[in-house]
Amino acid sequence: MTTPNLPQSSNDAPLRMRTLGNSGLFVSELCLGTMTFGGGDDMWGLIGQLQQEQADELVKTALEAGINFIDTANVYSGGASERIVGQSLKNLGVRREDVVLATKVLGPMGDGSNARGASRGHIMNECRASLQRLQTDYIDLYQIHGFDPATPIEETLEALNTLVEHGHVRYVGLSNWAAWQVMKAVGIARARHLCPILSLQAYYTLVGRDLEREVIPMLESENIGLMVWSPLAGGYLSGKYEGPDVSEENRRARFDFPPVDRERGSAVIATMREIAAGKQVGGQSVSVAQVALAWLLHQNVVTSVVIGAKRGDQLQDNIRAAQVRFSEDELAALDEVSRLPAEYPGWMLERQGEYRKPREG
Repeated sequence: MTTPNLPQSSNDAPLRMRTLGNSGLFVSELCLGTMTFGGGDDMWGLIGQLQQEQADELVKTALEAGINFIDTANVYSGGASERIVGQSLKNLGVRREDVVLATKVLGPMGDGSNARGASRGHIMNECRASLQRLQTDYIDLYQIHGFDPATPIEETLEALNTLVEHGHVRYVGLSNWAAWQVMKAVGIARARHLCPILSLQAYYTLVGRDLEREVIPMLESENIGLMVWSPLAGGYLSGKYEGPDVSEENRRARFDFPPVDRERGSAVIATMREIAAGKQVGGQSVSVAQVALAWLLHQNVVTSVVIGAKRGDQLQDNIRAAQVRFSEDELAALDEVSRLPAEYPGWMLERQGEYRKPREG
């Protein structure tokens, strides 16, 4: 595959392009996640063991469908995922400027005390290593994979700013941070005139809407983009783990993550099945998994949904979710069955906020 065969804009493919946070960087509403690349006889192998040839096919399928956004992390399969991604782009003849590459840093990449975390030393060392594995001169989006309680946020942000100034990184983001942590980083970056926080990668699904309590209002207030990981809740929202024919020999039986409230989840999946039963995309029936992905794409706060796969047909099914549309009644039904229980101070803020709403008429 050569570059001319890749879609050059959202007009050439069904996928929409969205700006990531407060920037001029356009990314596709679906992002190819590569956690399934390179696993062996370890935890990563439970998620996926795709090697170069298989990964090349998935990357090719994603790019041809209009996906221009690829996400990985240095810790995935001990660096193997990054190496495979970089080689795939070379094998497929993709121009570097035609793809947005995102990777992450935080997790242990060695046995030493300083071979992990968000310290300046670890960030600088691992960025260099990621660039080598990805076979590129720059990373479009460099993300801190989680919060490091041992490192001052100032140190982390100063290191990221250095990488941006040196041209090794274009934009920076966070992942799995609490709202107060993100807001503190935003304030420090502004006060010190450092590169801004562009995005947050976080878990958000119909059976995991916790983000709506604090994080999503903060993201909307600060115009920070949201990338969603594990949009099918570790496969749970495919529907295959609910019902009388469920096999115990599945990924969730061996790796039950992210956690799901099965009692509430059963009701959510029942509603999703009802909605899926009445829909088609391109003459094909809509799956429960496609309903889950499409719901996320209907949420204004979501910039891009990270989708992974072990097979090409799985990836194509996930991509078709971008064509699923819901009626207002269907969205209301999904919201009702999956809504978070009221929690303080949310219910009090809502009650007192009524005093200040503009009156109609």
